[in-house]
Amino acid sequence: MERIRGILFDYGHTLVWFPKYKQAHMTASRNVQLVLRDLGVSVGVSKVRGLIESYVPRADGTSVSVEEAKGILVSAGVEFFTQNDLLRVIEAEWKPYIMNVRLRKGVREVLDCSKKMKLKLGVVANIWSGGMNPVLARLGIEDFFSTTVADMDVGFAKPDPRIFRLALGNLRLAPEQVIMVGDNPKTDIKGAHDLGMVTVRLMRGPNRTQPDCVETDFKIRDFSTLMSIIK
Repeated sequence: MERIRGILFDYGHTLVWFPKYKQAHMTASRNVQLVLRDLGVSVGVSKVRGLIESYVPRADGTSVSVEEAKGILVSAGVEFFTQNDLLRVIEAEWKPYIMNVRLRKGVREVLDCSKKMKLKLGVVANIWSGGMNPVLARLGIEDFFSTTVADMDVGFAKPDPRIFRLALGNLRLAPEQVIMVGDNPKTDIKGAHDLGMVTVRLMRGPNRTQPDCVETDFKIRDFSTLMSIIK
């Protein structure tokens, strides 16, 4: 194995977690319900939750895309809407997750150790950067990362190899020189594995019970174990 020179991290359920996860789901649904009401459509909160989950298959604390927001509005019966209305849906759905987020234990120590080892660090996530980057700044870890790539900004999402290649290009590293750390066996692990990256699956959060799609190089339950892998 070539010497590791960089690490890419997933965002939701990896670097951060959501202690009031189910509550955030319902608050997000109520927020979207209010946007729909402003647009002249009255829909029950349970139906709104169903619409979100039907158009956002991940529905696990990651943000709604523009196309998904459009699908939600159309299915709810909104006939006319603007680009700004789509952004309002995205912001309304994501706001509870911004408010309800915690840095996962051990992350800061791993980031400190990685920087001392002069490893290049990045985040690659299926998310809205407007919801992710302010949180990284508020948690005091934004400056650790040389690149943060969000699918809503670039137009393609994990496990699409293009989003990984973009992050790798920003780090100026080859796949075999980089570790990918994530919790989702399909989007994080298989996507990185298919490009030849070293994969580390964090067995935490709602994706921990999902079966492996490919053989993972390492499985960990906490970030202290990741430090031993890096060293």
